[in-house]
Amino acid sequence: MDWTAGRHQHCRRYACSLDQLQPYLDGKTLSAVDGRLVSGIAQARASAGVSNATIKRDLVALSSVINFAIDQGWRDDNPVLPRLGRIKERRDPIVLPLIAHIDLVISRCPGMVADVVKLAMATGARQDELLKARRDSVDRARRQLTIIGKGNKQRVIDLDPFGGYAMISALPAYAGKPLLFWHSEGESYKSFAPNFVKVIRRTAAWAKANGVEFRPFRFHDLRHWHAVQWLKEGRSIYDLQRRLGHASIKTTEIYCEYLTADEERVAKQQTRTKSGTATNKSTPRTA
Repeated sequence: MDWTAGRHQHCRRYACSLDQLQPYLDGKTLSAVDGRLVSGIAQARASAGVSNATIKRDLVALSSVINFAIDQGWRDDNPVLPRLGRIKERRDPIVLPLIAHIDLVISRCPGMVADVVKLAMATGARQDELLKARRDSVDRARRQLTIIGKGNKQRVIDLDPFGGYAMISALPAYAGKPLLFWHSEGESYKSFAPNFVKVIRRTAAWAKANGVEFRPFRFHDLRHWHAVQWLKEGRSIYDLQRRLGHASIKTTEIYCEYLTADEERVAKQQTRTKSGTATNKSTPRTA
């Protein structure tokens, strides 16, 4: 795993957050950072139209600075923590990308970016999970992919549904390099996210100039697309929970909003078979 890249990403995120908070902290000493100041920052940011998720992310960065000060013996408390617990993040509504729009983006992706998009659709894996995936993480006998998700937790994904195994089998390998997805001389993608955004923007500009309908989407929306397709095809929501790495079934149930009542009923009645094919608990299928 590329731990250095992960640390750099966290450093950039914290630096960005602290930069956003600078106007509220300029001229303040560590002892001046108290509950009233933290509440004032949160309220001012909210009044400026900043989302709760961003406010919380910025305060996490400030909290880390205060924790460092505590470790150094410069102060004894962290006034940011109580405020963090009261900020509720509102989940943005999921807007599923249309398959025609995904295909339009795929046709404009450079290198192996198109392959990453296709495997995200086939597995529901997150962007960073796919970019860290290695060739030796593929169990070709069982047609499974082992990935490392959030919190360094490992999970195994069945590659047969949606043709994931065929996609991986068709990927070119770079001699002596371990990654499934690579560029240049087998190197990992360091700027995948901004490059994907550029592809989306170029596609949107082309679509507008040519009178073609196109709705931009995020890479993470491919995970949502996969989840809804999984359930609509009559598979188990409990298998989907494990497949996506959700700690709680409540998180997975957000996708029921995109199902009919009958589809939701089937999804919650399914159980897993050895082959990964869903069967109904109440009415088992016969051969």
